[in-house]
Amino acid sequence: MEKKIEEDKENKNIEIKLSKIELNITEILTEISKQNEEVEYNPDDPFAYPSRSEVTLKTYFERINRYSNIQQSTLIIILIYVDRMCITSGIILNPHNIHRIILGCMILAIKYNEDEYYNNEYYAKVGGVSLDEMNDLEDASFNLIDHNLFISEDIYKKYLEYITNYTDEKS
Repeated sequence: MEKKIEEDKENKNIEIKLSKIELNITEILTEISKQNEEVEYNPDDPFAYPSRSEVTLKTYFERINRYSNIQQSTLIIILIYVDRMCITSGIILNPHNIHRIILGCMILAIKYNEDEYYNNEYYAKVGGVSLDEMNDLEDASFNLIDHNLFISEDIYKKYLEYITNYTDEKS
C-alpha cells in the first residue's frame, strides 16, 4: 500500500483533477482565509506559522489527493472538523494557519473514516512538515475538537449538501 513520494517527483507535472466536492471545499476554505488576511501571526496558535504559505489551497488539496487518494467522505469530514475546531477553540482560519489546520484535521478524518491509511510519517511528507510537527498537529487538532470525532448522519448530510451546492449558491 505504501506510495513512494520520492519516486513520484518525476511525475510532478501530472495534472490531478479535483472533484466538485474537493474544489468547493478549497473554495470555501480559501474564501474564509482571505476574509481573515489581516490577522497577524499569533505564536499562541498551535497551527500558526510565521510566514504565509505560497502554496494555494487548491494545489495543497491536489497534492493530498495525489499522494493520499483519500475518500470524498473523508474530505467532508475534514471540513466538519475544521469548523468544529474553530467553534470550540475560537481559532480564526487565516493564511498563517490554514494549511496546518487542514493537515491536522486530515489525519484525524483519515484515521476515523478510512479502513486503510498510511502512518504519520507518510502524511508529514505529503503535508510538508516534520514527523514531530505532524504528531503535534494531530494532537492539537484532537484536543481542540474536544476529542469528539463522531459525526452524526444529519450533520454529515448538511455539510454534504452545503458543499455540493456551494458554487450554485454563490452565483
